[in-house]
Amino acid sequence: MKFSVVIPLYNGAKTIEKTLDSILAQTYKDYEIIMVNDESPDDIGTVVKNYFFKHPEVRYQYIEQQNKGLGGARNTAIKHATGEIIAILDQDDIWYPGKLEIVKRIYDGFKDVDVVCHNCYVSRNGRIIGAGVKGYNEKDMHRAMLFKGNRLTTLTTTFKKSLVDRVGYFSEDRENLHFVEDYDLWLRMAYAGCKFYFIQEYLAEYVQHSNSISQSNLDRMCESELFVLKKHYKMLKKRTLLDCYLLRRREAETMFLPARKYLFSGRYFVKGLRYLFATFSADPLFGFSLVSKTLRRIKNYLFFKKGDIV
Repeated sequence: MKFSVVIPLYNGAKTIEKTLDSILAQTYKDYEIIMVNDESPDDIGTVVKNYFFKHPEVRYQYIEQQNKGLGGARNTAIKHATGEIIAILDQDDIWYPGKLEIVKRIYDGFKDVDVVCHNCYVSRNGRIIGAGVKGYNEKDMHRAMLFKGNRLTTLTTTFKKSLVDRVGYFSEDRENLHFVEDYDLWLRMAYAGCKFYFIQEYLAEYVQHSNSISQSNLDRMCESELFVLKKHYKMLKKRTLLDCYLLRRREAETMFLPARKYLFSGRYFVKGLRYLFATFSADPLFGFSLVSKTLRRIKNYLFFKKGDIV
């Protein structure tokens, strides 16, 4: 079984070598690396070429294209892939050495499985600060992912290349699906009846580089996720009143994320209040629950910080 590791490149010259090191450290060696330079303004192309000059034994492809965004870059890589399994990795995240070997065991042991995912840690400045949300295995995965949220991160997700013939590629619609192309694809896979398998092991690290908030990116992420929710809600068969409520709750949860970040960042306070109002408008009871949970976390954080000082 051969893996095709897909890596979009854009402003990642400072981090790409560590990411590539984590691939070369894999205990399972039957893989190729396909990198697509999505018209990056930095010198990442030079960094990549110099890296592989030092590692001539590695099978890789380096492709340059006009900017198409994450979806377009990943699609170009997938179209050039020669492996049976697509493994997504971003230019600043890392895999642990046993990742590919453990994932291969699942595909070998469960021939009907189409998508294999696992858990990941979240790190900042070389220190683990949290863990990614664990996945779930449910009979109706489309409904589960729609109403419970996206539990698949790109660096933890692998899938059979043959799936793109059934469900299509990542969306390249940057107007409506920017930053959530992956969520839309996972939902389409689930709607098509693909079988998911979640490994309850931590096999990767999602690397955070900054706490800074990009106002335009946060707004677009929220708008795009709301677009995905409405799109896939319409695809549900036999919708019920409960489904209508669950959609409103997910919309509230989606809008609460920018509300919380804007309000507690000390910037864009008025915008944060608008998102908070939209949260309560979508689902007042769930909105109060989200606020209460956030305040408890802040209280616990301050308590432990005070204890550390004492």
